Amino acid sequence: MKISEFLFNTGIIHQVQKPSRYLGGEYNQINKENSKVKIGLCFPDIYDIGMSHTGFHILYQLFNEDKDIYAQRVFLPWKDMIEKMEEYKIPLFSLEKLEPINNFDMLAITLQYELSFTNVLKLLDLANIPIYSHERTNEDPIIMAGGPCTTNPEPIADFIDVFFIGDGETVIDDINKILKSNKTRDEKLIDFSKIEGFYVPKFYTLKNTKKDIKISVPISDSFPKRVKVKKVKDFKDHEIPINQIVPNIDIVHKRAVIEIMRGCNRGCRFCHAGMFYRPSRERDSKYLSDKIIEVLENTGYNEVSLLSLSTLDYSNLDDIIDSILPYLEENKIGISLPSSRVDKFGIDISSKLQTGRKSGLTFAPEAGSQRMRDLINKGIDEDEILNVVSIAKENGWNNVKLYFMMGLPEESDDDIEQIVQIARKIKNKSKIKDITVNVSIFVPKSHTPFQYAPFLDMESIKRRIKIIKKLRKYKIRYNIHEPYESYLEAIVARGDRDIGKLIYDVTFNENGYLQQNEEEFNFRAWARSMNRLGLNCIKYIEEYETDDELPWNIIDTLISEEFLKSEWKKSKELILTPDCRWDKCSSCGVCINTDYKIIKKTGS
Repeated sequence: MKISEFLFNTGIIHQVQKPSRYLGGEYNQINKENSKVKIGLCFPDIYDIGMSHTGFHILYQLFNEDKDIYAQRVFLPWKDMIEKMEEYKIPLFSLEKLEPINNFDMLAITLQYELSFTNVLKLLDLANIPIYSHERTNEDPIIMAGGPCTTNPEPIADFIDVFFIGDGETVIDDINKILKSNKTRDEKLIDFSKIEGFYVPKFYTLKNTKKDIKISVPISDSFPKRVKVKKVKDFKDHEIPINQIVPNIDIVHKRAVIEIMRGCNRGCRFCHAGMFYRPSRERDSKYLSDKIIEVLENTGYNEVSLLSLSTLDYSNLDDIIDSILPYLEENKIGISLPSSRVDKFGIDISSKLQTGRKSGLTFAPEAGSQRMRDLINKGIDEDEILNVVSIAKENGWNNVKLYFMMGLPEESDDDIEQIVQIARKIKNKSKIKDITVNVSIFVPKSHTPFQYAPFLDMESIKRRIKIIKKLRKYKIRYNIHEPYESYLEAIVARGDRDIGKLIYDVTFNENGYLQQNEEEFNFRAWARSMNRLGLNCIKYIEEYETDDELPWNIIDTLISEEFLKSEWKKSKELILTPDCRWDKCSSCGVCINTDYKIIKKTGS
């Protein structure tokens, strides 16, 4: 049965939730005929989430600039559609042409979250593509993965042919050239392995460390001992997607999104994104001002988000906002910023953002006590936190979200009590009634100063959750991330190749995919798989010594091990490291070992 017949002649499309997830044809979709190479741009989650991801839109535009390449979108269907596809034996298909993706030349999968790895395996299964890399032949597409989770590719390495670590824009031409060649599958993989940023697990073998952790080593000197991340250097005039696809249904973030800056040099010691995307690189402000309006004209959105890890650190943000504000006011278009720096949100920016459609504000103090804020290198104090929310209230904001973490290294119960108390002080001083406190459980991630830290034991987590619940007494709403989900995230994020067995077992013996929300999350499924396989997963979440061999050391993010060790030590001593954009070089290694030039304070 053809896919179009399955969708329309059987009536299936009327039997599933949000049928537009599977039909394509949205405004600004790219259509091509007779392209030589087909790439499936795969987001291993449902349409609603994948279409909200900025990087997905960037790659869609860049791949399709080559007339010989047709990149089509692929998402994991929701469970009701999966059931129907399996019943009718319909393979996973692209949105643009409703074509089976197992006939494509390559699938490019983005890895944004460790617990989506089960989704990746289910996606391959639905596409009738062999799950394990070593089982694939020249008839199968090359499976490539990229995204922030590739900084520890080992847990999913048995299922991926080639990883790319870095900014995808840097290798579009390389990928297209290799795919257009008439070489065999193995020859193409060898070609990928010779290019900076690509890791091909096939050309590596495993060895055990003294802590019974598996690490990858090259099978010969022909392959690098460590794979270096590849980054965009000149970001000033780097293109942004102008004709962004406009979904026909509501998605998680239905608005125009403009990435104004990439990277962050603040140096929060827990932050994986801040370390991975170093250094800070800005787009030109005049270019951005023009393109923001162009994107809004081409999409019809009534809200625009200026995206970066630390948007208020953009050096010419006032110029951009001043430039686009008349257009936004005239067309009643709102402007939103991601989580804002407490020490950067002032009266000027607050008064400018209050025009147009006003959304809520989000601030991330991360910790309640000054001791913990210094430990994580947050660089803000309580007065700054209280003042910024008061400024927001004075300028008309009545809805504020605050983000905190629990389970950080050296944390005590009193530090959690301080979260409750600072939220109470914020409410009393600002007089804002609608305050929401969001608390996540800290997960130590690779290539950060806190990569050596353990995951907090569950007994302590439960005890500290009870402390957070005191917020009810002050009529402050709170949300606490599911602790067992964070526990599993830590295991996968810090795991080695053996975790791949767990991912496989959970996917196919427990139907453990699409678990990224609390309603679908099933910890017992993972626990049963661990027991069935006899896996000792505790070793992955225990504290590492600074001289231990780590499974993710196969990847070189350009940040030196000496810097990570130094920051780990400084955290215990509560010593702050200043932002190197405005102070002195922190010797992290990214700029020292490359020719990157980050922004410095005028006259420095």
